[in-house]
Amino acid sequence: MIRDLRVPLLAVGLLGAAASVRLAAWPIARIDLPPSPGFDSSAQPTSSGSRIAAESVATIVSRDPFCIGRRPLLPPYDPLRLTEQATTLPPKPTLILVGVVNGIAPSAVIEGLPGVDGARVVRVGDAVAGLQVKRIANGRVVIAGMDTTWVLEVREPWKP
Repeated sequence: MIRDLRVPLLAVGLLGAAASVRLAAWPIARIDLPPSPGFDSSAQPTSSGSRIAAESVATIVSRDPFCIGRRPLLPPYDPLRLTEQATTLPPKPTLILVGVVNGIAPSAVIEGLPGVDGARVVRVGDAVAGLQVKRIANGRVVIAGMDTTWVLEVREPWKP
């Protein structure tokens, strides 16, 4: 029974080898791209008409941004120096409204103003360390500065 299968197995093996050689040697279907409309393949390539002067080439090569000479750049790269150079903005203060006095010229007592120890009495229009008091009314104070606007309310200790 094994002898009866040898010939068909040998024929299938030879056909498989021939198909593999055929596929490896050249493609099954040839694909041609259509010619682009702006390019005539029958025309001979020509030079651009203008040549670059030798002095210009020397200048371009001398200012090569890719460091062909393999010399280190001055100053050397230092990531720590980059963080030092970045200007850090001062932290935004935590302002606390202690109290408000209503009247003809309302005033407020505020703690936490930068550069001021303790509480300070301020009125509408006052500016302290770049922070300007915009409005005082109904137990609220509006302060603007440092790219921020604070709306402070009087804290009532008996309310959570």
